[in-house]
Amino acid sequence: MSPTQFALVTILSMLGATTQGAVGIGYGLVAGAGLVAINPAFVPGPLLVIGIVVGCRHLLVERDQIERKAWARCMLGLPVGLGGGLLVLGAMTDRTLSLLIGAAIVFAAGALLSGLSVTRTPAVEIVSGAASAFGAITASLPGPPFVIAFCDLRPAAMRATSTSFLVILTLVSWASLMATGNFGADEFKLLGLLLPGCVLGLITSRYVRPYLERSWFRPLILVIAGAGGIALILRNL
Repeated sequence: MSPTQFALVTILSMLGATTQGAVGIGYGLVAGAGLVAINPAFVPGPLLVIGIVVGCRHLLVERDQIERKAWARCMLGLPVGLGGGLLVLGAMTDRTLSLLIGAAIVFAAGALLSGLSVTRTPAVEIVSGAASAFGAITASLPGPPFVIAFCDLRPAAMRATSTSFLVILTLVSWASLMATGNFGADEFKLLGLLLPGCVLGLITSRYVRPYLERSWFRPLILVIAGAGGIALILRNL
C-alpha cells in the first residue's frame, strides 16, 4: 500500500470512527465505500471487527442505558441473518461484493435520510437482529436496520443498546469468517491499518457528540455516505 493510500485509509477510518463514536453506528456507512475502492478485502472482516474498538467506549461509559429486553430479542434473530449472510458471501466475487456494498450504502443512507421508521414490537426487534447480522456479514453494515427499528430510543440508549448487540454480533461473525476462510493474515494486516484512524476518530467524537441535536448534522453525514456509495457503484459498472 502506497503512502497516499495509507493516508486515505487513515482519514476514512477517522471519519467512520468519529461518526460511530458520536452516534453509535456509522463506521461502515461512512468509510465503507472508500475503503472498498482502495482494497475490497477491507470488507467484511476488518471493517466489521474495527467496530469493537469503537464500541468499547459506549459499553464502558453508557452500559447502564442498555435496553436489555430489546437486546435479548435482537439476539434471537442473529443466527438466521448470520447463516443467510455467509451463504451469500460465499457466492460473490470482489466486483459483485463492491456493487452490493455500494447499493447497500445508498439504500441505507436514503432510508435513514427519509426518516423511515417502524413501530417497534418484539417481532420487529427480532427481525432487526436478523437484518443487522445479514448486513454485517455481507457488507459490514449492521447499523441501519437497528436504527430504523429503534429510532425511538434516546441517543445514549441507542449507542449503548446498538453497541452491546453489535459487539456480540461482531465476535460471532469474526469467528464465522475465520472458520470459513474469509479472515486470515491479510485481513489482520488491513485491520492494523485501520487502527490509527480509529483512535483519532474516537478522540474527535467527544467533540462531535454535542452537535447530534443540530438539524443539519445527521443529513450531512448521510448525504456524504450516499455519495460514496454511488461513486463505488459507478466505479464497478
